[in-house]
Amino acid sequence: MVYHTIRAIVKFYLHLRFRIKIEGIEHIPKDSCILAMNHTSNYDPILVGTHTPRKMYIMAKEELFRIGWFGRLITEMGAFPIKRGQADLKSLKHSLKLLKDGQIFSIFIEGTRSKSGEIQEAKKGIGFIAARSKATVIPTYIHGVNNGWFKPAGVVFGPPIEFPDGLGHEEIANLIAEEIRKLKQQHDSDA
Repeated sequence: MVYHTIRAIVKFYLHLRFRIKIEGIEHIPKDSCILAMNHTSNYDPILVGTHTPRKMYIMAKEELFRIGWFGRLITEMGAFPIKRGQADLKSLKHSLKLLKDGQIFSIFIEGTRSKSGEIQEAKKGIGFIAARSKATVIPTYIHGVNNGWFKPAGVVFGPPIEFPDGLGHEEIANLIAEEIRKLKQQHDSDA
């Protein structure tokens, strides 16, 4: 009940603030999947999370959970903590369990926001989670959220990525980043 109420309020606010366009929602499967996303703004997780067909779970830096009410709120909305800059086995195990249970798990492949707006090098963690879980990976491009009030913004969910056999974690991560870059390039050329 709390989740659905907050989601509806946030979605209403986002549609007031931006001219939102969501593309490719049909690519999100009914079972488990990984939304592998770029990251440029604090709006990114709520923009994507309010437009997925069901609850989305996402890693968030552990510092956010130290703010009492805010930590409880984002936990209710599907966020769970990760210790950045190190291999956080607890968060990785939680991610794999979510996927095993058929959930939507999302992750910012760069690990932090890109100040330039360009898609940075992907962290190996996304390659590990994709390889270990064998879940469908949906490249997800978020755009326009830094352009100000009433400007176009949105999300492009791309088709699932097919991975050749024998790729290592870093190669998988690089392939995912490349697919998001292709979505960006296609979106920017159509805009």
